[in-house]
Amino acid sequence: MENQSTESPAETEEVRLSLDARVAAVVTELVERSRLSQRELVERSGLSKDQLSRSLRGARQIELDEALAILSAAGLPGRGALTLALYDRSELAIDWSESGLSAFLETLIAALPDALTAVLGDECDRINPRWGQQAARFVAQRIGHHIPELVEREERLGEFEPMRHVRSA
Repeated sequence: MENQSTESPAETEEVRLSLDARVAAVVTELVERSRLSQRELVERSGLSKDQLSRSLRGARQIELDEALAILSAAGLPGRGALTLALYDRSELAIDWSESGLSAFLETLIAALPDALTAVLGDECDRINPRWGQQAARFVAQRIGHHIPELVEREERLGEFEPMRHVRSA
């Protein structure tokens, strides 16, 4: 079956530009908060000084792989932050990047397809998209309920490493 969009080409372009702007705004804000110099970011990201400078000023579109390289160079979980930006949650992308939540989201999203496939098997096609909201709430409640015991266990094993906060002055 052919995928038929109800959006006009102009609406599709507007959404793309809006998405590009959100990604650029998140990357720029997180880079500023990282307090790293452009020189450090150029060395760590593999981008040229011109690419980085023009991207952060908004003079050129930041490609997805460049955004990931820049955020990684700043020591931030790029996939988590960009996922939130894709869902129009730019403020959350910035806030969560200053805690462990963005890295947690990144890890969760990477592991979820395999976990769902392993647990659901042939039942995958029976999942109703409406269940996503409740499943998210359930996962959050379970994590919230178990945080103290998880932290205690990891501290006993010497493995607990809370995410260090990136703070702007």
